[in-house]
Amino acid sequence: MAHAKQIYLTYWRELKLFIDDRGLDWTFSSFEGENEAVVKIGSPGCKICLSLIGADTKNPKNLIMASFWIPDSKELFERLKANRIKVEAEMGKALVWDSQPGRKSCWVRIKSVMDLSDPKNWPLSFEWFAENAQKIRDICHRFSDALPLQKTGTMRRF
Repeated sequence: MAHAKQIYLTYWRELKLFIDDRGLDWTFSSFEGENEAVVKIGSPGCKICLSLIGADTKNPKNLIMASFWIPDSKELFERLKANRIKVEAEMGKALVWDSQPGRKSCWVRIKSVMDLSDPKNWPLSFEWFAENAQKIRDICHRFSDALPLQKTGTMRRF
């Protein structure tokens, strides 16, 4: 296994342990690639996607994102976007709204930049993911009239 891929896999396993230790009901439903994990946290019609982007030898900082992913409903995205000012006020920061023209899926993302080159820094990113993924999920569901939240099972992958 390539070194970078092993680091990502280790990162996602450590995040899973962090989430389990806090008793959060997250299901890692898929590993979309070296830098991305899809997590179900009680949303049957939508998912949360966690991403690590960028970091190389010249720049050790990673862009990290928690994204509310709406796979098949432009209507749901538009209902949510109609409440953009309220949603962003509750999140406490501007979000990235991506309707992905020509595609069925849409995204609402929150981003941060952190130095993840040293595993000692990972817990700060785990806190960020836990707080922001839960928050964006709760807010998006409330303002979009999405399907009701449901309990999820346990991690099936990794």
